[in-house]
Amino acid sequence: MKKANISTVAKWEFNKHIKSPVFLVFTFLIPAIMALAGFLPGFIMERMSVEEKTLFVLDETSQLAPILETTLANSRFDLEIVEGSLDELKEQVGQDKADGLLYITQQSLVTGEMELFAKDVMNFNREEAEQLIQPAFTQYRLQVSGISPQEFAAILTPASLQLFSVSGEEENVFAFVIPLLAGMFLFVSLLFSGQILMQSVIKEKRNRIIEILLSSLSASELLAGKILAFGGLALIQIAIWLGVSLSVASRFIDLGTIGLDYSLLFQALPYFFLGYLMLATLSAATAATMKDAESGSQAHGLIFMIPMLPLMLATPIMMAPNGVFARICSFIPFFTPATMLLRIGITKVPLWEIIATSLILLVSTILFLKIGARIYQGSLLKFDSAASFKDILGMLKKEKPERE
Repeated sequence: MKKANISTVAKWEFNKHIKSPVFLVFTFLIPAIMALAGFLPGFIMERMSVEEKTLFVLDETSQLAPILETTLANSRFDLEIVEGSLDELKEQVGQDKADGLLYITQQSLVTGEMELFAKDVMNFNREEAEQLIQPAFTQYRLQVSGISPQEFAAILTPASLQLFSVSGEEENVFAFVIPLLAGMFLFVSLLFSGQILMQSVIKEKRNRIIEILLSSLSASELLAGKILAFGGLALIQIAIWLGVSLSVASRFIDLGTIGLDYSLLFQALPYFFLGYLMLATLSAATAATMKDAESGSQAHGLIFMIPMLPLMLATPIMMAPNGVFARICSFIPFFTPATMLLRIGITKVPLWEIIATSLILLVSTILFLKIGARIYQGSLLKFDSAASFKDILGMLKKEKPERE
């Protein structure tokens, strides 16, 4: 194969598809949705949390209201301790003089049950009100019982466990994030770039452009160039998606304090790239055997399901990452990428397994490249029909395909 031809194909395919509406929409629409999903609910809740509400407090005991005034002084509830009949005050709330009415009786001090009458029930967060009232009620109970807040805090101090491995390293629950993200991105990039790659091959075959292309370069060079081009597009997508993911995540957690083990990234990369290369080759070779786009889409769906199986069976793998089932899946080439990406994020996989599975995946990828190139080359010029299983076996035996 000539590197110049591969480079020419890769550049042409890359420049063609990076400007396509499908690529731009898929690349930027998903991050936009992710960003909206991450920021919009928080923004709405933040705006709602600063909206002040006037709350009447009718305390028949005169014991809880003063404590409420203190504990809710810095909240968004503007308390107004009132007197009068319950019905009259409820009527005032209905006349927009307050957003709600908190009714406290003698029985409330015993059972903790109070009544809250709201002007607009759907616009009144009962859980938030309960969380704000609870400290005042707890403080009242402590005063009655003669227990100081310090003693109460000591009583409620929870037990905690720090988990360490036998090597003395503290276990990090976020350690699996990088391999898991790599696995997710592998499947998303395969779903998108594999589909476009397959459609590109079928379109060129249907329009008979492939005859012109094969007059100046080999099928293997064409296949290699396409895979490299779509691999580059996938990397750009992943970089954008990863940036958006980290940006959204930083809104909820401090990424600097969770101690992500970036060394796992280097363990995950070989499985990611070799897995992509193997499955992309399979997509292109399968596309060459198809007659039309409809059958190609169905075939791509089946190809996409192959690496997804370990994720569907992720529970037994995550429960016992060094168990028999996880290890068996690790040595099956189709399942190796997803299984190993899960395992290295959860547990310390023995070095010999990492080396062995990497070599198996590498050899399998090279084998698939050779088989895929042979099928790709033999199927491209079959314009009138889809290649049968018998045809594919014949292609694997012949050095050159017969033109139809």
